[in-house]
Amino acid sequence: MNNDNCVTIFNELYDEYYHKVLAYFKKDFNSYEAEDLTQQTFLKLWSWIPNIQFVKNKKAYIFKIAKNVRCDFYRKSALMLSTVCISEEFEIRDNSDFSCDVDFYLSYLNGLTYYERRLFAMKEQGLSSREIGSILGLSASAVRSRLQAIKKKIKENSCKE
Repeated sequence: MNNDNCVTIFNELYDEYYHKVLAYFKKDFNSYEAEDLTQQTFLKLWSWIPNIQFVKNKKAYIFKIAKNVRCDFYRKSALMLSTVCISEEFEIRDNSDFSCDVDFYLSYLNGLTYYERRLFAMKEQGLSSREIGSILGLSASAVRSRLQAIKKKIKENSCKE
């Protein structure tokens, strides 16, 4: 298949399925994330365009790519949340046993909801309150308030131990 045919087929598929894929992602993500995931889907589709002639159901194929992009996003989010470094935000216990320290910090994270861990992880990645707010659809002050509440919750949990 020559390059002109690839571009033509891709453009036809993009025009036909872009809004459908975007709607698929908007069910579970805010508009910024949905747009990003939709673009990732079509980038992956582009890499497979030379072989698209062998695909019987193009719609099913595109949504299979979208499902895989979604799973990749969740895997990446889970990895990010599991590796959040909270030692800079809270007092480090004086304990020479590293495994106890790991258990100690994991107990902090396990006490948070998924949403709280996600918010905290975004802050740890260096995003500003304004950036986090635009991603989550919140004001910057709401983000700061929620982060303060998370810090308070963690500190209260650490005092119980």
